[in-house]
Amino acid sequence: MHGARRPPLACRAISPSRGEISSFGVALNLWRLAKGDAKSNLPPSGGDARQGRGGGASRQLSLRAFFVAITLTLLPLSAYADPLPAGFVRLADVDPAIRQDIRYAGLENFLHRKADGYDAPVCILTARTAKALSSVQKAMTAKGLTLIVFDCYRPARAVADMGKWTRQGGPPDPQWYPTVRRGDLVAKGYIGELSSHSRGSTVDLAVAEADRKSAGHPACGAPDGGTLDFGTGFDCFDPMSETAHQPLPAEAAANRKMLLAAMRAAGFRNYAREWWHFTLAKEPFPKQRFDFPVTAN
Repeated sequence: MHGARRPPLACRAISPSRGEISSFGVALNLWRLAKGDAKSNLPPSGGDARQGRGGGASRQLSLRAFFVAITLTLLPLSAYADPLPAGFVRLADVDPAIRQDIRYAGLENFLHRKADGYDAPVCILTARTAKALSSVQKAMTAKGLTLIVFDCYRPARAVADMGKWTRQGGPPDPQWYPTVRRGDLVAKGYIGELSSHSRGSTVDLAVAEADRKSAGHPACGAPDGGTLDFGTGFDCFDPMSETAHQPLPAEAAANRKMLLAAMRAAGFRNYAREWWHFTLAKEPFPKQRFDFPVTAN
């Protein structure tokens, strides 16, 4: 599901101030001075260096001052990083074996463009959700299979972007919403004004063979997902995507049941309109939505 309200939290990169840039320049000059590559306008400390009195002490003082200055210069760099909010992790840091194919960071999605807020094709989740998902991956690995995630945490700005896109209207799209006009996707429940993805404990995923990365091209939904047959691809906005939809080919029905059972065993609940959509039942932020961008670091 998808949405339109911007919550207060957003992580922003902080630009260095002039003072911080200046401190780096001071450190650089001190380093040059310590090496003897720059001349100081200050009187020598403890004696005349030209006469060999106090030169060594001055050099040691310069080196000491350099290390103090460079330490003070580098400390603010921690503020430039874009750390995740407390309780969030990048999935690859928890379980790098889970495949990631983050569709809204690229062009192969129903928007046919990158969604707002996706600065990198990276899965971010709450730590609790990532740990639970890793337990599902272990069960899949024992069967020669692997999970493949298509979307994880979704910034509130991306939800708003999707809502705005639907209001532009347009005809059905045979690849993504073959029987519904774009302007009706919200009314039909395929795109939401708010999204559980913005709480960080919802994931869109499927299952693939561990030793294969290519598969058939589904008639509806994400192309070339490399997954087992689930009857449709990810983000097929059609009744065929309902988890319990009938009729379905026997293989597709069996794969949906297998994924549903594995996710339920790890504490996830399924959204009945989308076989790929799962939310951790005991999510840590059930009433809070986030808006920090999806970044690689």
